[in-house]
Amino acid sequence: MKRLRTPKAKDGELLVKYGKEYGDEDLFYCYPDNNCGMKQDSRLLSIAFERTVIFQEDGRTLRQELEARGYDITTLKFSVMKKAQAKNEPTAQIHPQALA
Repeated sequence: MKRLRTPKAKDGELLVKYGKEYGDEDLFYCYPDNNCGMKQDSRLLSIAFERTVIFQEDGRTLRQELEARGYDITTLKFSVMKKAQAKNEPTAQIHPQALA
């Protein structure tokens, strides 16, 4: 059996990975410890995987659809790195209501 650990994101990385923390096993939506405003971006991934309905006729989320098609969610890993930003380039801001 695979030993599960608490997933950790690298600097500039958003990470979705199955893991374990305090005895709970589930998907973890991780952002770096230094945050850099990436907490909201991590929440956006959580909404995409867990709350957004993919097919209206059966009402399943992406996670539920993958499980229904026989995929092992414990092997799921999604990672994306933030682009290097030019010094004068402003950062994009997400309106808080978009994540509600």
